[in-house]
Amino acid sequence: MAENVSPASLKVSLTTKDLLIYGITFMIPVAPLAFYGSFLQPANGMVALAYLIGMIAMLFTGFSYATMSARYPFSGSVYTYVQEGTNRGLGFIGGWGITLDYFLIPTITYLITQSFGESLLPGVPGWAWIVVLVALNTWVNILGVNVVTKVSWALFALQGIVLLAFVIGTIRLLVTGAIHPNVVAFYNPAHFNVSGVLQATGIVIVSYLGFDAISTLSEEAEDPHHSVGRAIILSIVGIGLLFVVITALAGFVAPDYQNLNPNTAFLGILQRVGGTWLVKLADITIILSFGFASGQEGQTAISRILYAMGRDGILPRQLSVLHQKYRTPVVAIVLVGVISLVLSLTLSQATVSNLVSFGALFGFILLNLSVVWKFYIKGDHGSILSAIKYLVSPLIGFGVSTWIFLSLTPEAKIVGAAWIAVGIVILLVQTKFFTRRTPGLDFSNKD
Repeated sequence: MAENVSPASLKVSLTTKDLLIYGITFMIPVAPLAFYGSFLQPANGMVALAYLIGMIAMLFTGFSYATMSARYPFSGSVYTYVQEGTNRGLGFIGGWGITLDYFLIPTITYLITQSFGESLLPGVPGWAWIVVLVALNTWVNILGVNVVTKVSWALFALQGIVLLAFVIGTIRLLVTGAIHPNVVAFYNPAHFNVSGVLQATGIVIVSYLGFDAISTLSEEAEDPHHSVGRAIILSIVGIGLLFVVITALAGFVAPDYQNLNPNTAFLGILQRVGGTWLVKLADITIILSFGFASGQEGQTAISRILYAMGRDGILPRQLSVLHQKYRTPVVAIVLVGVISLVLSLTLSQATVSNLVSFGALFGFILLNLSVVWKFYIKGDHGSILSAIKYLVSPLIGFGVSTWIFLSLTPEAKIVGAAWIAVGIVILLVQTKFFTRRTPGLDFSNKD
């Protein structure tokens, strides 16, 4: 395998449309079909409300991302944005935090695929699904992000067919009077519990992480100053509204959510709406969407963050090695594949579900504060427009993200705190206890 090391650049090939589909596919339009049952108990049926709160929280944070991506169109996501908005040390800690979720996202997608795969093909051992998926996704990622986006387009279309069939089937039941509208998915007065809804929202946040993944591809976008921000906002609004509508309709079909099997809740709803054929089609779509689409894109995103950290020298520089032909961060991609394989074969879906979101919310909190510091406190704070854009909006994003962050499970907080502690140790070693400057690239003269 022929390789070379940065400063060779990543391949530029992505349009706004590519970034948008990449982000939406990462967020998996059929995600509620797989996660619905796990949200029902903590949210007491108010799953649409949890998705709505998550969308609002992510929208204001998305505005902060758009601000940063327009000014700093470079790979690294929170890592790059926070270091440019504040300082390199805090940027590394923010970026290190969000890498926890990015390591866990491919893991949870593989575990979900394994679960549905065993149901669809009982004769195939669960570990075989994981090994094959990790190998294929690693290979596709090495070939390049343009190959990943082509796969994303195909699976996006398949997910659209399943969701359209569900919506049409639900409307048919409404018209015939077999089911009736209700608000249980938004407000259940008999069992309303704010902490439960927020706990569900903390898990729901994972479904919105695709907008952050868009920012990791800035150096591979044709017009990163504009296309990244547009794609981020459009992806949050588009997928958020879709999630809210789908789960609201699910509440119409099954207001008796307590009687659903948590492990197959939405499949039971699909059985009521369309019968066995729709359930089987959904099974296949979930396997392909989680295993290939989200698994590939999760690996793409984390490999770009590791690439940026390796290029900057805060992590081993081998992580910035690019494949000579495909110009992809091959070492980072393979490393993520190996880690995902190990985690997927050793952890349970329930364990991983309780751990995700800590890193993302931690990063979002720092990012929103960075916008306030960089663009309002140290920048333009003389107009009403700048106050709204650089103070009010990011503070709302900060407030909602913090609110959800504090509602995470104790397990997530303990593991997350330990992960941040490891990052702090790395930072102390790299800076010799802050006696020298944190390693990093100077972006001030880059376009």
